[in-house]
Amino acid sequence: MEAAAAGTPFQIGTLQRVAAGMVEAVASDDALLVQALEDGEGRYDLARHMVNTAVFAIKIGQGAGCRPEELPWLGLAACLHDVGMVIVPNRILDKPEALTEEETALVRRHPEKGFRILHGLGAEFEWLANVVLQEHEREDGSGYPRGLMGQEIHEYAKIIGLADAYEALTHTRPYRSRRGPFEVIKELMTSGRAKFPDRALKGLIRGLSAFPVGSYVRLNSTEIARIVATNPTFPLRPVVEIAIGPKGEPLEARRRVDLSANTLLYVTEACRAPQLT
Repeated sequence: MEAAAAGTPFQIGTLQRVAAGMVEAVASDDALLVQALEDGEGRYDLARHMVNTAVFAIKIGQGAGCRPEELPWLGLAACLHDVGMVIVPNRILDKPEALTEEETALVRRHPEKGFRILHGLGAEFEWLANVVLQEHEREDGSGYPRGLMGQEIHEYAKIIGLADAYEALTHTRPYRSRRGPFEVIKELMTSGRAKFPDRALKGLIRGLSAFPVGSYVRLNSTEIARIVATNPTFPLRPVVEIAIGPKGEPLEARRRVDLSANTLLYVTEACRAPQLT
């Protein structure tokens, strides 16, 4: 990012290896996914946003049926999808109010800037430059910068565009608070039907559990529990281990509950990991 901002040449060999390692990590457990869902308390960290988006794109790609050999390339493109945002000053990225027309126009130029930056990597990475250029295009032609539609958009760009939207909504921004993964998935499955292809949306449901293993949730009983297993048949009713009682007291003897078999308990929201003593 520093090299891109300075306009100096850079290599992406190390980042390619990192992306491949991310694919391996995501395939083994949900630890990286849980980390990607952690909030940055309102500070917009561009590099972290791109890494988070890469984790989500890999998971969506897996759920969408991408071939295993494709996933490192998808992760690499996601890691660089907003490289063109180096043209946007921090005062705009951190602005708590609505952007002016001029500021919005500047932000919307970042895909073309990213294309130019990555085009300098040579013919081997022309596909990468094109994915970054198209990441904000949408299936119904409502995206930018060129208003492409359907098959005109690279498949990786469609998946990364959905992962980008998911990342933005599940993290606090200076102008709004974060939303829970379950709520975001519901919104994207309704409002995003015209903007994203069915394959990507199905990948969102299959790849990104609303409640990743290792994350914490609040129950309707006000207890806080850790997700210990997902339930593919009933994704909104995972297996949990209750760690904090209804009065906020840490529990020495934790109780494991399969919410699919206990209809009286259900998840109300995702929450931060409690400070256990």
